[in-house]
Amino acid sequence: MVTELEQHVNIHTHDGIALIRLNRPDKLNAIGAVMRQQLGDAIKQAERDDAVRVVVLTGTGRAFSAGGDISEMDQGMDARTPEALGRVLREEYGPMFIRLHTMPKPVIAALNGPALGIGASFALACDIRIAVPEAYLTEAFINIGLVMEGGASWLLPRLAGSAVAYEMFFTGRQLSAADAHRLGVFNRVVPADRLEEEVRELAGHLAAQPRQALAGAKRAINHAFESTYEEAVEFESYLQEAQAANGEFAAGVQKFITSRSKK
Repeated sequence: MVTELEQHVNIHTHDGIALIRLNRPDKLNAIGAVMRQQLGDAIKQAERDDAVRVVVLTGTGRAFSAGGDISEMDQGMDARTPEALGRVLREEYGPMFIRLHTMPKPVIAALNGPALGIGASFALACDIRIAVPEAYLTEAFINIGLVMEGGASWLLPRLAGSAVAYEMFFTGRQLSAADAHRLGVFNRVVPADRLEEEVRELAGHLAAQPRQALAGAKRAINHAFESTYEEAVEFESYLQEAQAANGEFAAGVQKFITSRSKK
């Protein structure tokens, strides 16, 4: 049984928004075995809950996440062998990243501070990133003789460009909030005392949008990453056909007509 002290992830659902909060501030939200299990459960819960329309992932304290808990690895608690490390990445982390990237719901990363290593991978796997000025991304695996993980090799070049990704992966240098915003990796950078309000406002707006239309838009964007322009055009046509057949379209048209008639 998990004690209160071992509750490393909290999830709170309200008004269609699931807030998943990493809650290990004394360790800068470093992800160990307990947090990994709880985070996987929370993401799965948010994905499957029909009442949840938007997911927000954030941290407690000064950091979004310091990445994997190296102290657990050093103590033999997390991955005792290279094979065990690979298994953890494939079987425990992998489903979390895939769920964040593919679930038919918008996922917002609220970066309350730095995101390092696999913590950065969690931020990158989200659809939208809002950060405080003190936040930054670091892919410092090279410093301990490892390579990137959590899909960062796929996501970061697409978001920041291959040149920036190469430099980050090769050197372990930080990508500041200002540079991440300039490159389009962060959607916006806001003062720390405004982060919660900005994220809540955006999440509330998304939660009020047509559910299937949001799911279709996310699916189309993900598909376009691996398709030609012609394939993207065709895929959108099928998504639009399906969307036009459900009630969201009729309700949307009626709402538009009603609003026009009142002007």
